[in-house]
Amino acid sequence: MKKTCKRLSRVLSIALVLVLFAANAIAQNGRTITGVVTDASSGETIIGANLWIKGTTVGTTTDFDGKYTIESENESDILVVSFIGYQSQEIAVGNQTAIDFKLESDTESLEEVVVVAYGTQKKSNLTGSVASVKADKLKDVTTPRVENLLQGKASGVYVSTTSGQPGSKAKIRIRGKGSLNSEVDPLWVVDGVVGADGSAISPNEIENISILKDASATALYGSRGSNGVIIVTTKSAKKGREVLSVNANYGVNILTLGNFELMNTQELYDYHKSWNTKPWFTERLLETDTDWFDVGTQTGKVQNYNVSFSGNNGKVSTFLLADYYNETGSVKGYEYDKYTMRANIDYKVNDKLTLKAKLSGYVKKSDSKQHSVYSLYHYMPWDSPYTMDGQVMKGDEGTDALSEGTEGDYWTGRDGSNYMYNLQWNWSRSRVVGGDVNMGFNYKINDYLTFESTNNYNYTHYFGEGYTDARSTAGESDNGTLSNNNYNVTKRFTNQMLKFNNAIGDDHNLTAMVGYEYSDYFYESSDVTGKGIPMGTEVLNVAAEPKAVGGTKSEWAMESYLFNTNYIYKNRYMGQFSFRRDGSSRFGEDNRFGNFFTVSAGWSIHEEDFMQDISWLNSLKLRASYGSVGNMPTSYYGSYGLYEINRHYVGVPAAFPSNPENTKLTWEKTYMSNFAIDARIFNRVNLSVDLYDRNTSDLLYYVAFPAVSGYSGQWQNIGKLNNKGIEITLSTDIIKTDDLIWDFDFNIGFNKNEIKEMYNGNKQDAGYKRYTEGRDMDEFYMYEWAGVDPATGNPLWYKENEDGTKEKTDTYAEATENYTGKSSSPDFFGGFSTSVSYKNLSLSANFGYSYGNYIYHSARETFDSDGGYATFNSMKLQDGWSRWEKPGDIATHPRTLDGGNNFAHKPSSRYLEDGSYLKLRNVTLSYNLPESVLSKLNVKGLKLYVSGENLWTLTDFSGADPEVAVVGDTGSYSSRIYTEGTAGALYPMSRKFMFGLNLQF
Repeated sequence: MKKTCKRLSRVLSIALVLVLFAANAIAQNGRTITGVVTDASSGETIIGANLWIKGTTVGTTTDFDGKYTIESENESDILVVSFIGYQSQEIAVGNQTAIDFKLESDTESLEEVVVVAYGTQKKSNLTGSVASVKADKLKDVTTPRVENLLQGKASGVYVSTTSGQPGSKAKIRIRGKGSLNSEVDPLWVVDGVVGADGSAISPNEIENISILKDASATALYGSRGSNGVIIVTTKSAKKGREVLSVNANYGVNILTLGNFELMNTQELYDYHKSWNTKPWFTERLLETDTDWFDVGTQTGKVQNYNVSFSGNNGKVSTFLLADYYNETGSVKGYEYDKYTMRANIDYKVNDKLTLKAKLSGYVKKSDSKQHSVYSLYHYMPWDSPYTMDGQVMKGDEGTDALSEGTEGDYWTGRDGSNYMYNLQWNWSRSRVVGGDVNMGFNYKINDYLTFESTNNYNYTHYFGEGYTDARSTAGESDNGTLSNNNYNVTKRFTNQMLKFNNAIGDDHNLTAMVGYEYSDYFYESSDVTGKGIPMGTEVLNVAAEPKAVGGTKSEWAMESYLFNTNYIYKNRYMGQFSFRRDGSSRFGEDNRFGNFFTVSAGWSIHEEDFMQDISWLNSLKLRASYGSVGNMPTSYYGSYGLYEINRHYVGVPAAFPSNPENTKLTWEKTYMSNFAIDARIFNRVNLSVDLYDRNTSDLLYYVAFPAVSGYSGQWQNIGKLNNKGIEITLSTDIIKTDDLIWDFDFNIGFNKNEIKEMYNGNKQDAGYKRYTEGRDMDEFYMYEWAGVDPATGNPLWYKENEDGTKEKTDTYAEATENYTGKSSSPDFFGGFSTSVSYKNLSLSANFGYSYGNYIYHSARETFDSDGGYATFNSMKLQDGWSRWEKPGDIATHPRTLDGGNNFAHKPSSRYLEDGSYLKLRNVTLSYNLPESVLSKLNVKGLKLYVSGENLWTLTDFSGADPEVAVVGDTGSYSSRIYTEGTAGALYPMSRKFMFGLNLQF
């Protein structure tokens, strides 16, 4: 029966073809028209575009290759093509048999859809402040970490890399810091999972990043959105398309030291000879000239490969990716590997139910025998890392030979140690394995009501080990040590949400949602160190005895209820209200829950009748919002009275108080106002301007207690903080023709902060800062440098008299700490980029900048010390610097003395430097092979490119990298406040040169 049906079908098909052929042959001027439909800007084929003969019912659609075939009977026929998101196009058939279409994007018919809190929204309907960064803007930096991709890409978003070491994270500040001592990092949301780990994903997985900045945009995240929200949407398959994509790039990284230069042997000898009276200071030192940076650095390699597949047949949508990233550091001895896997699968069961599964996993590995960055800065060029017979110098033996004046190897550097001696054997390794299971579904109850469920389980395991050989100086006393440390993190998240979306007639549109959310976090760790380790062994079982054992557990949870509604009238007037109630286990029962809200409105002025005659103004919208978000203490148990039982008395565990109870501890709350204007003019220029005022009250701060209290301190709500600023974003299409496209993007952000209130008006010292009412929280507070006495060459500082007047003193102990008026926060910052494309060739460049921030260059205390550290190398004087030599000299540096000149090298504003910079972050030249070549290769697309990263920096900062110095330490929050804006012996950013290709089938 089946065979009979197939035969009958074939007969009918052949008959139908013959009939159509006959009809076409009879028709006057009848012919077959073929062609392809492509995107005018990208050149990609468009699948499913509709084509028809105008005024008839004769039509067809493009196939998977964007090709079509259609019959035309008359030369006067007009062929029309249309596709959602593009301008329709008409071409007269005439005597043509092949017609290709290049469709232009239609910004009016397809509004840009922006990912916002718990959903998406048309950009034209936004009332909040949201910056959207598409995937194609995230491809100009080669990095395994997503946060590094955002540098200079969005106004008001300050991104700074903390180190040039492979795999290092960046710090992100959105509209300044909203807290003195609590969390200041933004919240990450990945595919709807709140509190996700943004560093776990590969940049190649990303489809879009949305940065939520004001209360209207962030309030639905309540207490977790006070520092802004970064929403990451991973890739999914496009309907009707199956694409296999292969990406590969390979390159090198080279350490760049910026303005920083150290002295060589001769320069250091000339510097020392007028003041160094040590017996070892002889011309014998000139026999050795070691460039320690050359010894410890190399041309590293960078490589990234990934394969992805996406397909969508209307029923099942699949995106699969496997990614590998490897980087060898420009400082020798460090290698970083990251493996990432992802599977995003949506299954449309029927018109009502869609099942969603997103599975991802990663492995990060580091292998370190890294040369000491600190030593590369400070070691003496007079010292050789090797003995005369080619062995690695131990250091202390050379110190003995030098002091005794005997022949042979010698060592002049401090501490008598050569880091390379221990590096022969000692090493450390780490491995992080993580997995993420995100399961959910959408159920369409009716045309306007949908239920969405998102459920996530995340697990991370860290294993680190470190080996110290018995032959090394660090392992001598313990006869070698081996340490293992492990930690596991488990995070669970669930969100159940009911969404309403209904249009009432042509004028009204109402959306609303109500949801419940729960998340918890569990951490456990263990670490053990054994001593007496046989040389070369790597398992703890061989240890002669344990040296140290440790371990801990901690957990916290949050429960939330949320509501949001949006109303739009005639696409002109928009209003939004949201409310969220958060309950956190970090607070006591009396203050566990916090309530947060926002209201916002928008007005699309260009939709008004009185604006229709202004042809050059394409759109104009006003936005305003006001709302509240919150913050929690970084401690999971900050409000609880706690005891420690990790001490012992005669072998019996004993409990000691560790944290005093604070039942009044409550949420830190931020109230933010935002006013903005968005415009598009001449159909080429987009402009957005936001003004914001951000007020934080009940500041969470860990207040130190005196030692006699028995406690180190307590979390308290102590004051108020204000941030206000302006953000400007500009994007232009300078030239847009069939062959030539030139665009330019620019953004800038201004932010000023002020401490409005401290508890009882008290001041709080924090490293080189002092938190004081009425002042910038990032202003440096230290001894004030007054220059060099021209008569004596001695250093000078200012001291403040009782009547408030100032006078100079050459005694460091008499100097007065004071506010410097210089802050580690920039006056403004941002980025700009441009790209030019001619046919298949493209050239792009991306810049970042910061202005007005100061850096305390703390490393100069040791290598710009005026003789204070005779056994450290010294830096060369920068342009504009000078050394005092004789009476009457006007100099920036005092005269040098053995041991230093009256503490001139101790902390003071002498080492405060302007950290402003302009960086050329990336230049990329790419070429897309033409269709004629691709067809011969039987591939869909092939793109080749070369790029350079971190190519050029304009700055007055005397150190290696002003950007790395800005955000300071990446560790605990207490260390952050001491180091933010401070530059020690930094690992600067490397310069990268990359070659890559993208191949599509």
